[in-house]
Amino acid sequence: MASVRRHLDGIAETAAETLDERSGSAVEDHEYREALEAMREIGDESAVDRLAEDIERSIRQSETLPQEQSVRSLGRDICDEKGYEIPADSWFAR
Repeated sequence: MASVRRHLDGIAETAAETLDERSGSAVEDHEYREALEAMREIGDESAVDRLAEDIERSIRQSETLPQEQSVRSLGRDICDEKGYEIPADSWFAR
């Protein structure tokens, strides 16, 4: 759990550094915790690290917080690359 908290802090920090206060909802309003925890259930810690890095990269590139569908897509891409099967009940399968 510690790495999920650390990654959430990093995402919040990236958002604070990158986004204008008028850019929308707070990091806490998004399902990043659920996504990171779901990735931990499917893969290893490096997959969790990669998802957090991809979310932060998306924030820097688009200057917005990635929405749920974008995060699901990022996670599915990681699973595909690493050869992880996504269970039907996974957050990423929706």
